[in-house]
Amino acid sequence: MTARASKTFYVDSEERISGTSSNFYYQLSIPGGLKPDTCCVLNMIVPRSFYLIRAGYNRMNVIADNLVYPIEIEPGNYHVNNFSSTLLGLLNALGVGVFDIQFSSVTGKYKYGYMGAAASVAFQFEDPSRLAHQTGFDEISTNHFVAGVLVSKNVLNFISTSTLFLHSDMVDDGSDILQEMYAENTIPFANLVYTCKVPSLYSKKLRNDTSGVFHFSLCDEHDKEVDLNGHDICITLSLYRKEDVTKTFQKGFDALLRSQEDDEY
Repeated sequence: MTARASKTFYVDSEERISGTSSNFYYQLSIPGGLKPDTCCVLNMIVPRSFYLIRAGYNRMNVIADNLVYPIEIEPGNYHVNNFSSTLLGLLNALGVGVFDIQFSSVTGKYKYGYMGAAASVAFQFEDPSRLAHQTGFDEISTNHFVAGVLVSKNVLNFISTSTLFLHSDMVDDGSDILQEMYAENTIPFANLVYTCKVPSLYSKKLRNDTSGVFHFSLCDEHDKEVDLNGHDICITLSLYRKEDVTKTFQKGFDALLRSQEDDEY
């Protein structure tokens, strides 16, 4: 990036004015003479303390003979085995019959079985639930048992949120996305680390705000807030006044012309 004036700020959500660790207001002490028009995230550390299954997105319905039985999976991190045992316990506690779950390491899917008095049984998933990912179905769908058997339509997904978006009202565009970052191969309870390699490509136009108070929020790919469960974000921000490259080039070109004219005389 080409900057006429810049300042680096270190934002720690623990030092927020208000809000939570992933949805907060923060005060930046911007020098009066700086007059920045551009912002860029240079570095960011986000704790992977958010869960695979999160509160508010952890519900599904079992429909037996047109009666709806809602169930919720406790928020947390799961794998194919402890998830199936947890789900099986909830299903059998409904009292509509006996369920069974088998996992295939060949197909990566669950095979669900049902024995009971209900003539029709189905699993239903409605927005904003995301349990369909772990059970192997489409996000918004109703899936019926046939002859007491239901096989996952999709391969099970036990990978937690892989894309995070840092939103901020300091960005002067329609998206308000200050920076995206990817979980890659990090493990739960580790840190996600982002480093900007080419600031000029990832800089955003800065909203003119003399107060210096800005809002930040961390969301997933569905634009839902990510709960960091008490841990905090650390962000290194650069605010700067962008150099007008065209004017700079023109000044240099004019100086070159004057130099050539001086040489001719």
